[in-house]
Amino acid sequence: MHVRRLGSIVALVGLASACGESESAAPPSYYEQVKPILDARCVSCHEEGGIGPVALSNYEQVAHLAPLIRLMAETRTMPPWSADRGYREYKYDPSLTDEQIATIVAWDDGGAPAGDPAKEGAPLPVETHTLARIDATLAMPTAYTPKQTPDEYRCFILDWPEQDTTWVTGFNAKPGYPAIDHHIAAYLVTPDNPLGAQVFDELAELDAAEPDPGYTCFGGPSGDSDLPIVAMQLGQWVPGQGGGDFPAGTGIEVPAGSKVVLQMHYNLLAGTAPDLTQLEIMMADAVDRPGAFAPWLNVGWVFGGMKIPPGQADVVYGITDDPRPFFEQMIGDVDTTQGFLVHAIMLHMHKLGMSGVVAIERQDGTRDVLLSISRYDFNWQRLYQLAEPVEFKNGDKLTVECRWNNGPENQPVIDGMQQAPREVNWGEGTFDEMCVGNLYISEL
Repeated sequence: MHVRRLGSIVALVGLASACGESESAAPPSYYEQVKPILDARCVSCHEEGGIGPVALSNYEQVAHLAPLIRLMAETRTMPPWSADRGYREYKYDPSLTDEQIATIVAWDDGGAPAGDPAKEGAPLPVETHTLARIDATLAMPTAYTPKQTPDEYRCFILDWPEQDTTWVTGFNAKPGYPAIDHHIAAYLVTPDNPLGAQVFDELAELDAAEPDPGYTCFGGPSGDSDLPIVAMQLGQWVPGQGGGDFPAGTGIEVPAGSKVVLQMHYNLLAGTAPDLTQLEIMMADAVDRPGAFAPWLNVGWVFGGMKIPPGQADVVYGITDDPRPFFEQMIGDVDTTQGFLVHAIMLHMHKLGMSGVVAIERQDGTRDVLLSISRYDFNWQRLYQLAEPVEFKNGDKLTVECRWNNGPENQPVIDGMQQAPREVNWGEGTFDEMCVGNLYISEL
């Protein structure tokens, strides 16, 4: 009697255990596990009218794309985030965690089930940067319809609206047509530019040389000008990241009479339409610590000293030095004599770029990596904002190093034909190259 009863209990326990194993082995479902991930990390770009080529807003759109979503997640191709792990913590990182990738893989392996819409998982926080308030709005002078496929790079000259010197403490862009606005950069050109008042004449000539609004540009605001136009970046926008406040207490000084050059990267794979992008600016009358976007490069490169021979698949250039004498020529009255704080970093190359690093070489011989990118992608450049600022001290040096592939397999395709390798050097054009570490710094 007791034996049979004990046997029944054992059997029931075994059945319950088996059911538990079956339930735990059930694959993740779209509504409960996958949708919160996609909504937080993908949908801001992949929605109707967004820059992403496919919408991922509902199960019907997503289900047949499960293998592709899995591939993008496993290879960390999407969401775009190029900074190597293990060196620094950054703010606003949209990349997937290992657990989120495992969930997507298990969902695909399980046949991409929908699950119960009534049991939709709790929303996840969206890793994006926002602007606290808008004090001024700058707009393109007139709408522009891009024509060049698949990509067009165009600059528009905007007047600075303030009559007195002010400080920019935050930046955002409001794309006029998000489906084609791939990325946006704003450059500040001030009256105390090294070219003097001539810089504004150069800009006007570039604008007048083409019948359509704006002018063709690529690496920066110089276009086809024979004189490199020295301009400090004022802000940057990329889909999914947006813009936002500068680090607390810091800002960029903007004198009256300045101009802003708005550079648009249009991608026309989704078609074309008139674009009328606006810039949203937060300002202050004063700041605690003046800041600036400070570019770091070897001046010799600009004058033909960055030769990248044809056919060579591994070409490296770099510079390691105290950047402050160079900064003094580029960023105005930011006092760096006792050192400075680094808040954010962007690495800029063109389309042959493969990898790069920006690092502080400490006086004691150690290396402090600020940004390492082992898989550089020109189409997904962004400003990487440090979770905590890093101090550059007297006796330290700053490194920027870039690596290019000028081999036959890495050449551009023009009119359906892959081009033969050619010698490449520094330049503003699409098929020229650059190597710039662009840092947002402030006084200590």
